[in-house]
Amino acid sequence: MDIYNKIKERRLLLGITQQDLADISGVALRTVKQIETGKANPSLNTLNKIADVLGMSLNLSIKNLDNL
Repeated sequence: MDIYNKIKERRLLLGITQQDLADISGVALRTVKQIETGKANPSLNTLNKIADVLGMSLNLSIKNLDNL
C-alpha cells in the first residue's frame, strides 16, 4: 500500500473529512484530494503536516550509495 492510500485509510478511520484535514493541517483541500488519489507530488513539509494531524509519522530512508 502506498502513502496516498495510507493517508486516506487513516483519515477515514478517524472520521475526518477531507475538508477537516485541509482546515486542520493548513493544506489546501485540492491538494488533499490530489494526494489521496495519487495525482499530487507533495513536499515532505506538506506530507508532514498531514501526517501530524492523522497521528502518523514520516520515516526517511536513504539508500546506501555503495550498493548502486
